Amino acid sequence: MNDVLIRPWRDEDRPRLLDLWQQAFGDDRAHIEKFFSLFLTPEACLVAVADGQVVSAMYILDGPMIFPPAGRSLSTAYTYALATDPDWRGRGIGTAVYKACVKAALERADAVCVLPAEPSLYEFYTKSAGCRPISSVREAVIDAGEIEPGRAEDAAVISTGEYYLRRKALLRGQPYTVMTPGFYTLELYQMQQLGGGLISVDGDIAAVEMDGDTCRILELLAPEGDWMDVLQAVAARFPAARYMVRTPLFLPGPGQERPFVLAALRPDVDCPVPESLWWGFALD
Repeated sequence: MNDVLIRPWRDEDRPRLLDLWQQAFGDDRAHIEKFFSLFLTPEACLVAVADGQVVSAMYILDGPMIFPPAGRSLSTAYTYALATDPDWRGRGIGTAVYKACVKAALERADAVCVLPAEPSLYEFYTKSAGCRPISSVREAVIDAGEIEPGRAEDAAVISTGEYYLRRKALLRGQPYTVMTPGFYTLELYQMQQLGGGLISVDGDIAAVEMDGDTCRILELLAPEGDWMDVLQAVAARFPAARYMVRTPLFLPGPGQERPFVLAALRPDVDCPVPESLWWGFALD
């Protein structure tokens, strides 16, 4: 590690950042460029340089505001897309980049958050920076054959602005986050590219994207109605072999509870954050 330099990204690093991202996550270049156009500010990425080239990178974004049911709101920074060149893995470089991102993030926010891409990474982020779960979700995968037929016309596509207002009203009085506009812009872009959208069913809402033969309902909020009514309408409008459904712990929904977002808080932040905090959908 003595010959590895960690520094903020520079303009000349951009092609290498794109290559590292695509190599690690397989996203198409249009998606990565969309992310860069929305988020890649001078302070938004740290890189590790070895032998004259960028070998690892991670992004630090202005994250959502956390609104606990009591106490003040908390600002967050969101660490995202840690990618290390395969030839340089196993040397602690990615860990060093992540720790540097956490340090930088806590200089500008109350908490630094991360959403691990897969279950095996929860331990890595917990050990690397002392993160702990601040948000859990209820999640289920339901085969299409288990869903009674619904009506596609009941699932109305709505605008981002309308979705935001309905979401705020449905979550009032509960612990939840509000994303920055950039998060919603990128998520909606991805939904539209993959097939999906922001949906209202009799005032309840769902954020839907297609992933091959799976329909991913990243957020289903039905506090007064029946979540199954929403699922039936979504299934009629977006046919798929199976449906992944994600709901808050404090609202009706199917499936099992699991950890979702991890966070480390600044030492001077004493506002409790319940694990029932609803994170929602953002860059997952």
